[in-house]
Amino acid sequence: MGKELIQALAFSAPAVCALVCLAMLILDIFYTEKNREEKSLRLFLSLTFTVAALCWMGLVLQVANHRAFACYSSVFLLTLMLDQILIYRFVHIITATGRNDRFSRLHFVLPVLLTAVSAVTDLIVPVERQEAIIYGDGYSGGNGWFTALYSLTGVVFVVYNSLYPALGLLRIRRYSRSIEDYSADAQCTSLNWLRVMQALTLITIPVPLAGLLFDIDVFSDFYFSMQGVLPTFFIYPILCYNLLSDNYVIIRDDENPPVNAAEIDPKRFALYLRDRKPYLNPQLRITDIAADLCTNRNYVSAFINREYGMNFSRLINRCRLKELDRLRLSPDHRKNTNLELVLMAGFSSYRSYLRVKSEEDKARMLKAF
Repeated sequence: MGKELIQALAFSAPAVCALVCLAMLILDIFYTEKNREEKSLRLFLSLTFTVAALCWMGLVLQVANHRAFACYSSVFLLTLMLDQILIYRFVHIITATGRNDRFSRLHFVLPVLLTAVSAVTDLIVPVERQEAIIYGDGYSGGNGWFTALYSLTGVVFVVYNSLYPALGLLRIRRYSRSIEDYSADAQCTSLNWLRVMQALTLITIPVPLAGLLFDIDVFSDFYFSMQGVLPTFFIYPILCYNLLSDNYVIIRDDENPPVNAAEIDPKRFALYLRDRKPYLNPQLRITDIAADLCTNRNYVSAFINREYGMNFSRLINRCRLKELDRLRLSPDHRKNTNLELVLMAGFSSYRSYLRVKSEEDKARMLKAF
């Protein structure tokens, strides 16, 4: 009983963590000024944390109250699936690359069908029999359908906690290729935090907690199952903090692209960079330059790749590095700190500057060799 109590407390901790993150998001919605898109994203992540808390409460009941868990099994099955689907939906929103990149509603078909079947089965099979089948308390007669359905719970957990994080990592990889031709904010576009979150889920959660659901002695050990609990203390705060910090860039299509894109003259473009200095804007997007030049972003991207032999992000950040060198040599800025100069050069943060500087140093080293 003492071990079960400790397990129940351990599984309740991620639920509390998810609820704390939920409260922070709600407070941010009501007490800070956000546009409609940012509020929608926060509300969606709030829903995700709510489902996650309900999922972890199912594991608490699984070890602490057998009768309550038997009654809760259909909700638990639904939250097991929705938890990862909603997180993947969040990743899908952040890493969207265009209007045709839509999230299919088919992802929700299987969870709804399985939950409906489970709910009907709950009405047919008495709670006492459900409890005996789930915990193997000597009951072996009939109700094979419920036995198979509950056995499916562990399979669903492993599949969904493996498949969707893997799909998320693939989307982040594709996003990384597209964002370099859209935004020059190295820190916000890296999405390292999202990559770490998905990798932690994929590596640490499925096997330990599936062992508990399947009641496998080797994998259901308390200390082994804790390996599936501890990562949530990083995953949920990582999600919440980076969303509240707006540490992401969503690729958007041109709202009103010109029908006939104007050709870009190389000399005119060089003068535009020298005189207008658009790179001083930390949130600069390629669509901003396209609007200034009365063309579309695809044409600007192709022009930069053809004329400069690099993508948009690298060109803008090289301009920022040159501007930083100029500011450091200027007598007017001798009293400014290094951080102030970095921000004046157009970098969104010092970490963004360090990331760009590191990449440029590596490029120079490779070129030298």
